[in-house]
Amino acid sequence: MISHVIFDCDGVLIDSEKISMDVDIALLRENGIDMTEAEIHHRFVGTTFEAMVTELEREYKRPLPPNLAVRKDGMMLDLYRRGLKPVPGVIPMLHKLALPKSIGTNGPRERAMAALHMTGLEPFFGDRLTTYEDVKNGKPAPDIYLLAAQRAGFKPARCLVVEDSVTGATSALAAGCKVIGFAGVAHDPAGKEKELKKLGISHVIHDMGELLDAISPITA
Repeated sequence: MISHVIFDCDGVLIDSEKISMDVDIALLRENGIDMTEAEIHHRFVGTTFEAMVTELEREYKRPLPPNLAVRKDGMMLDLYRRGLKPVPGVIPMLHKLALPKSIGTNGPRERAMAALHMTGLEPFFGDRLTTYEDVKNGKPAPDIYLLAAQRAGFKPARCLVVEDSVTGATSALAAGCKVIGFAGVAHDPAGKEKELKKLGISHVIHDMGELLDAISPITA
């Protein structure tokens, strides 16, 4: 039986992944690394920015500026203020979802809290937020979802995670949580569904209005 729902943030609650990838492309280009949105999406969606930088430094055999993460946060917050929106259908769904809920994200707390405030999602979650800053290892390690379940007061097996990335879904499955995939705002929704189902996720939705019906048989 499911007693608690843990939502990923970017690409599940807030429609921010295009913004994030545009910032990544710009910052990398400044440093002589040209990557397309499709490449970044395929390789790094769901990972921390720091993990992406570490991998690229290894790949290109040279260090990148140490202030990139700080610059990314500043650029993201500026773009958020200009027009960040919740994922379509999220607010009506959250109004109807009776189960207690929280967030588990690979993003930084300050940015996530700002995003929730700007999009009107803050009242649904308050400070029930676990980030990569709270744990030793970010996603795809299980740490974030293990801690989120612990903070909620439930065993992971009684928690359902809603995830849009392979990285995040891998984390949730490793923690022992049930997982529903979401591909509604993905760069390639059909491709994303295929990727998630390869992990063994049986149910992938493309519209947040479908979530309650998807949860219903799991909670029965």
